[in-house]
Amino acid sequence: MIIQRSLQWIKPRPLALTVTAVAAFLSHGLLDRLADITYHPAQANFKDPFWVGYHLYVLIATVGFLCVWWRRFKWGIFFAMLPDFDWVFIHGQEIFHIKIPFYRRPHMHDFLHLIFNQTPPFSHLRVPNNRHNPWACLFEFGLVLAMLAVIWFLTQRKRQDTKSPHTASP
Repeated sequence: MIIQRSLQWIKPRPLALTVTAVAAFLSHGLLDRLADITYHPAQANFKDPFWVGYHLYVLIATVGFLCVWWRRFKWGIFFAMLPDFDWVFIHGQEIFHIKIPFYRRPHMHDFLHLIFNQTPPFSHLRVPNNRHNPWACLFEFGLVLAMLAVIWFLTQRKRQDTKSPHTASP
């Protein structure tokens, strides 16, 4: 949403949408890198009340975000989420006991990790791995609050830009 909103000035519109799609897709790689500092255990633990509660909160917040912003910013949101379809295909094969021979690896994530592991300054970005520390959810809340602040700023700026100037009549 932030990417698409901040690139709306690009003309023609198809160019703006293309740049948005590429930037949103690549942003997923950066967020994956930053996800290491947040609470993201590799395996689901439905027996842990904290894990369940935290992920229910994330699910509800995500659905709420999509309900509010999908219509205006679906292009950017879709391309930012696109790499997560890797996991839909991979875990879907396990759930439905089917095999898709060419989709046993997370190809889009592998591509993003290759880019972010080889391209400065991203290749120099090192963050601690807190994926199994429940307290690390505070980092995620901080990242979400920072993104909400940027969204608020962009929304306020748009409102300022669209207000008509009031001129006094002589």
